[in-house]
Amino acid sequence: MAITPNGTRAYVTNIGDNTVSVIDTATNTVIGAPIPVGGAPIGVAITPNGTRAYVTNNGDNTVSVIDTATNTVIGAPIPVGATPQGVAITPNGTRAYVTNAGDNTVSVIDTATDTIVDATIAVGNFPNAVAITPDGTRAYVTNRFNDTVSVIAIDQCLGSLCIDFGSLTGSGSGAGSTFS
Repeated sequence: MAITPNGTRAYVTNIGDNTVSVIDTATNTVIGAPIPVGGAPIGVAITPNGTRAYVTNNGDNTVSVIDTATNTVIGAPIPVGATPQGVAITPNGTRAYVTNAGDNTVSVIDTATDTIVDATIAVGNFPNAVAITPDGTRAYVTNRFNDTVSVIAIDQCLGSLCIDFGSLTGSGSGAGSTFS
């Protein structure tokens, strides 16, 4: 689930019926019919300006883009790596980072053209979540099956990989993880 920057809408993936629902956060009611996207949608992130939502489609290895003004999918689905999970957008809104659990990579989407900008970035085993620092210089990727976090330095000119800082070892999964 992701909430628009102005806090008025929540976008929720519905993996069972391949749709995204939009919730009015003031009334806590669903707005309109669910939006059809690709197969088995899991992750969703909204651009900093609130105009687009990027949805990972786990079942068909794509990302759908929703225009939040019309709540319709725009363009063709964007092909990414195998079994996409999480998605995060840089603070300047120029790139979307997508974790691909099926091939242990991260795909980078240019949000101006909705195309892949680089070869996929190799990370740890079963990357499932991604977060980008507020200054947009690093992407942190959790690797579920080997209890690591991969750290990717983001080139501020291009928004792509310039240095891979490797992985941190740790234990646990998700919120209770510890690292050394």
